[in-house]
Amino acid sequence: MQNQVTLSIVMPVFNHTEELKTMLDSILDNSYQDWELLAVDDGSDEETKEVLKQYATQDKRINIIQREREPKGAQSCRNTGFELSRGEYIVFFDSDDYVAPYCLEQRVKELSKHPELDFMVFRSGTYYDGQFHTEEHKMNFGYPIYKDDIAAFSSRTLPFIVWNNIYRRSSLLKINAVWDVNLLSLQDSDFNIQTLANGLQYSYSVCPPDYGYRINVGSGNISGNINTQKHHASHLYGLRKLYSTIVKKYGSRYHHELFYAALFTLNLLSRVGDASASSEVYNIVRDYSPAHARFIRLQAGCYAALRKILPTESARKIAFAPYLIICRRQTNDKISKLKLFK
Repeated sequence: MQNQVTLSIVMPVFNHTEELKTMLDSILDNSYQDWELLAVDDGSDEETKEVLKQYATQDKRINIIQREREPKGAQSCRNTGFELSRGEYIVFFDSDDYVAPYCLEQRVKELSKHPELDFMVFRSGTYYDGQFHTEEHKMNFGYPIYKDDIAAFSSRTLPFIVWNNIYRRSSLLKINAVWDVNLLSLQDSDFNIQTLANGLQYSYSVCPPDYGYRINVGSGNISGNINTQKHHASHLYGLRKLYSTIVKKYGSRYHHELFYAALFTLNLLSRVGDASASSEVYNIVRDYSPAHARFIRLQAGCYAALRKILPTESARKIAFAPYLIICRRQTNDKISKLKLFK
């Protein structure tokens, strides 16, 4: 039987060598020692592989795993790492971010105090210019600022990201939690919705922010590709899965929020001038909420009419102006609420 560890860290790796060094150094600088790191390589270049080898040679708690399953992507890497993990607790980190020196210790300590919980949510800050920042920012997550987290996730608002959380590995195994390999983006949201819809118990920590989400890292990350044409099928698949999951569990309770998720999807696809997006989004919404589907048709018709006389991006901004204004207000409201935690 393999020796057990208390905490497993699962981390997909794909290039970004300097950012990877920062993340690995920050993990090694942590005060907590009883961990294993499963660094699942997604086909990185030789420079990145060499960096991984150097760190693994220096610290035997770092395990390099080559992704062998298809498809390529962080979700396959996380599934691989999860299956091979041995810890009582588990966290899923990204390889181009940063963790504070107290992150691992405070997460294990806090969750161990609450045997009734399946996971806990911890506050995050941002990381840029070589520094960890905790002041309020629209990219801070893990704060209890929403009245209903299911409602937030249903509208494509994110109360927390997976890297905000520490889980009991047994709880994830109990619900057969997996990372959906059909999603090219928003995999974190899908994973979190799985845990909530399956009834896992959680709470928000009041501890200091301990994770630094790197911003302005470049165009190679998922957020830089989310608006591209290749994400078309993924966005539509994700919208239908979101509707199916939420409606199956909660009935019509969150139809209004799901309508905003449909607008979110239509807006994303419209940014690349995707002519077929409107009818496909309409069909998805119609299957669950015919009343909201009519609004989608009106929205799409307005956008199509404006495209005949304006450039694509100008047409999109005008057609989606009410939705975009609401999104901007929500962002400002989020920042205002974050200030209350200082």
